[in-house]
Amino acid sequence: MTLKNFLAFCAVFALFSFTHSGDDEGPRFDEKDTSAIIKASYIYNFAKLIDWPDEDKKGNFIIGVMGGSSMYQQLITKYNGKTIGSQHIEIRKISNSHNFSVCHVLFVDNDYSSSLNEVIDRVQGESTLLISHNKGALAMGAVINFVVVEDNLKFELSVSNAEKQDLFVGSTLKSLALHVEN
Repeated sequence: MTLKNFLAFCAVFALFSFTHSGDDEGPRFDEKDTSAIIKASYIYNFAKLIDWPDEDKKGNFIIGVMGGSSMYQQLITKYNGKTIGSQHIEIRKISNSHNFSVCHVLFVDNDYSSSLNEVIDRVQGESTLLISHNKGALAMGAVINFVVVEDNLKFELSVSNAEKQDLFVGSTLKSLALHVEN
């Protein structure tokens, strides 16, 4: 590993080293904003570490959020209009599994866990990075799932689910995941 790659790895690792207080059911009321800030940062960095097919590298880079009003606001405030590659980021609030067009990234909060199967069916065959915070979501088809371990927000990753969505997951993201399913 070159010095440049090592420094880049350290910078990304630092971004993913945030802590979170709470349980797997989600943050308590007084921790919601902190959790939203951390998850928004993770989502932005996931988008930077995943590679989409060439045909999806045109137009705006769409990040959709189902639930998670605080996180939606954090994404708007910090990342709306920034870029992923040469694409400007556009953040969209998704109210249900029937009213969204395909997104590059779609986060389904635990408040919408009952809709997760339907969302997975809707994005089947699309190059959508599906992120959730629902127990067992990787088995259902999500690519990334947030988990809380000893009060730290971590994530698990399914490489096979990413491949089904025609997404390429690099070694940096794999090395940062708590658990990687191949």
